[in-house]
Amino acid sequence: MFKLSHSYQKKSFLKLILPIVFCWQTAYSQISYHKFPLSNQVLQRNEQNEATVSVKGLLTEGNHSSITLKILREASVFYESTINVTGVSSFEFSPKINAGKYDYTVTLYLDGREVKSATRVAAGDVFLIYGQSNALGYGGINEYQPARDPFLRYYVMYDFSQNSGEWLVPFETAQWPGTGLIALELQRVLSQKYNYPVGVVVAAVGGAAIKALNDRNPQNPTDQSSNYGKMIIQANASGMREQIKYLVFRHGESDGYYFGDSENYPEQFSILYKHLNTDFPNLKKIYNLQANILTQSNHKAGYLRDFQRRSKYLYPKISTLSTVGTRGYDGLHYVFEGYQQTALELSRIIGREVYGNFESNNIYSPDIQRIYWEGSRLVLEFDAGMEMRYPQDSTANYTLRSMKDFIYVDGRNDVVQSGEGIANKIYLNLANINNPKLVSYLPSWFADNTYPFYNGVHIKNSFGMRAFSFDNVEIGGQAPEIPTTPDPPTNPEPPTNPEPPVVTPEPPTPDPPVNPEPPEPGTPNNPQPPVTPTSLDLAVSLHEELMVHLKWNGNAETTYHIFRGVNNSDNLTEIGAIKGDNYYDTQVELNNRYYYKITADNAQSAVKDVLLKCLDSILLKNLTQLAYIGANSSITAYIALNSTKQLTLEANKFIDLNHGFDAPQGSVFTAQIGGCKND
Repeated sequence: MFKLSHSYQKKSFLKLILPIVFCWQTAYSQISYHKFPLSNQVLQRNEQNEATVSVKGLLTEGNHSSITLKILREASVFYESTINVTGVSSFEFSPKINAGKYDYTVTLYLDGREVKSATRVAAGDVFLIYGQSNALGYGGINEYQPARDPFLRYYVMYDFSQNSGEWLVPFETAQWPGTGLIALELQRVLSQKYNYPVGVVVAAVGGAAIKALNDRNPQNPTDQSSNYGKMIIQANASGMREQIKYLVFRHGESDGYYFGDSENYPEQFSILYKHLNTDFPNLKKIYNLQANILTQSNHKAGYLRDFQRRSKYLYPKISTLSTVGTRGYDGLHYVFEGYQQTALELSRIIGREVYGNFESNNIYSPDIQRIYWEGSRLVLEFDAGMEMRYPQDSTANYTLRSMKDFIYVDGRNDVVQSGEGIANKIYLNLANINNPKLVSYLPSWFADNTYPFYNGVHIKNSFGMRAFSFDNVEIGGQAPEIPTTPDPPTNPEPPTNPEPPVVTPEPPTPDPPVNPEPPEPGTPNNPQPPVTPTSLDLAVSLHEELMVHLKWNGNAETTYHIFRGVNNSDNLTEIGAIKGDNYYDTQVELNNRYYYKITADNAQSAVKDVLLKCLDSILLKNLTQLAYIGANSSITAYIALNSTKQLTLEANKFIDLNHGFDAPQGSVFTAQIGGCKND
């Protein structure tokens, strides 16, 4: 268990090692080291799944004949090489070790006598974490039990002026070192899922505005009087500055409180981005997290969050994640479950981009792509492949929270009347406005008499990922005529002594022409009906949530009837009717072949079939009647078994039991690695 402590105590440790360090320096001061790995260090692996062990130095005195480097892997010799030396000379070794959960011992010998050693060196992935307090994550740190995995490592600084620090293993540490829950949970999930050692270097600074994080001294980048300089010192001391590929940046709360800071945020972020690319030559990816809705009155905070959303389009190394709607939010920070949720959601993106786990595109936060008119409805179109959900109303503290109240059209929240999600689009019905220009989603800030922070609903995708908030996105295309819904007058007064109405005689109606010309199609008096194809092109595909996805060339105005047969193409029965161009059949089970047909007025599709058998990946969110579920690659489960359920999960690569999974007493649950054996 970690115990909260703002200064890491190391006195007993110093008493133990100081005599050893002193003796070594006395006996072997004739060697000056430029590079040597550290004990417990995780070296960054390359694309060939290897890492280089760099040993470099200078022999400053003569009378020596050889320098030998020996590397052991799990007590067996993995590498050994000797350099013959005469007099003062430099030496360098650059062997490669295999990535994976292996401990290596690196030892240097001078004339056959050990002079320096590093134990439990590993090769995997290392993440630098920067930002402010939410990049750390303190909520629940006192009770946190780190995973008992010796291949989780973090670097802790003791003294910046002396470049003093060391790599440690979380569960072997008696006190909390300032690393925080985001880093600890992120490395736990990644290591367990992908079976590589994971190291973290955490340089986040609580409460720091972005100007206090990009304060690089160009004459001395390691200036310890600046936060940026301390980050560089820490990266150098950990031995990782030239190796680090991945940086997690969580920030925006301090600058989101004040108008001027929010407005200048893009400029300050650009400065930081330039500095990071200068000082970290191997940097490949920055994971930039969009901040949550704050409680301080600042109408530019939404502008700041919108910049964070768009940063992936502006800078080539950035990926983004939204934090709006994260569990356990108090208006600034989160409880443990909130930080755990962020670590899990970030790990899925890293899993796709770093580890090649190409699961559904819905692991990303949905991002608005364009806004336009489709008939009389306004369409919010999100990333291709997203499966969007418009939320139902909810009640918090006896107050109704409705999504329509938090979508702003030209700054007004009385325009949206309702909405629905179809494929990657949200369709909105509007009223009370003509020719609107801009749309914003979610307030810039929020606090009311019911709750001190935003506890409303969110637009999500099928994975529960909340859409990025966006600010003043332009509407494309020509707006249609939108009906108004005027409010009735309050307590209208009846007229006094009303005058009788004046009747004006109507002019005579002229006789119609003998052969009237029909109005042109598409004119206001004869609007074009939606075009329904006479032949519907149906495609069916398997979905990892044990569903079948139907897609056809339809439109939002026509009703389509869905017919299905189970293991029989001759007896199809109707299972639903929908307007749109796609449908998800959730009432399916493994080991069946399903047949589908779509019909509309004067149109129908051919019968298409799909066999629900061995999927590559399965996302298990709902309990099925099956006792066995297998997948070719992976299974991710969120289900809770009942006390009588028997279930076996089997996959070739991994089975991930996520938050929400439960197997209570009385149930029988088995998870095993192997091939899919669905009958």
